[in-house]
Amino acid sequence: MTSNRFPIRALLAAFALTVAFSLAPAPADAAQQKTQTAAKKTKAAEPAKPVGEAVEYPALESRVGQEIVIETTLKTVRRGKLIKYTQPVLTLQLGPESGSIELSVPRETIKSITVVAPAAATDKDEGKSGAKKN
Repeated sequence: MTSNRFPIRALLAAFALTVAFSLAPAPADAAQQKTQTAAKKTKAAEPAKPVGEAVEYPALESRVGQEIVIETTLKTVRRGKLIKYTQPVLTLQLGPESGSIELSVPRETIKSITVVAPAAATDKDEGKSGAKKN
């Protein structure tokens, strides 16, 4: 009785291996999937570059009140309104997404500075819309 079961188990094992190998991706497909996944991670990891004008540190003296983006040597990027300029430190008012705090950034830690271009003014319809006045 034992001898009858052995061939069936061997056939089932061979069948299971055949199914498993037929469902597994080919090595080229796996390599391509890894490449695509790595490309997606790289795209997600790169922050979007702000639209604006790159400036040097001394040029910020006349830019108080404007929105800037600072990239630091500590591998951080900060975006906020420049509220104070001094030779050793910049002070930013960060937005609500960053806690609406004032942040002082020492000059020696600043890698790059970009003054963000103001958002394009939307054309107002000057009261010529189809809505009726009450």
